[in-house]
Amino acid sequence: SINACWIGYDTDENSAATLAEADIQFQIAENLFCFYFTGEVLIRFIAFKRKFDCLKDHWFKFDFVLVFFMVLETWIIPIML
Repeated sequence: SINACWIGYDTDENSAATLAEADIQFQIAENLFCFYFTGEVLIRFIAFKRKFDCLKDHWFKFDFVLVFFMVLETWIIPIML
């Protein structure tokens, strides 16, 4: 996947301690991936006929937690700092 390759590149090439300190290409990529994965989870949630059924889908819960922490790290924590 493109995201896995980007994580490897980011790990090797990005020496910044925070996203705000990173070069612009790292900031753009991080925001694009965060936007994409957030959209994916929202579309999957909307696809449930009964929204409560998403709590029965373990893969959905797993992906939701991953996206939650990605949003927290990318968009929420920088605002708080």
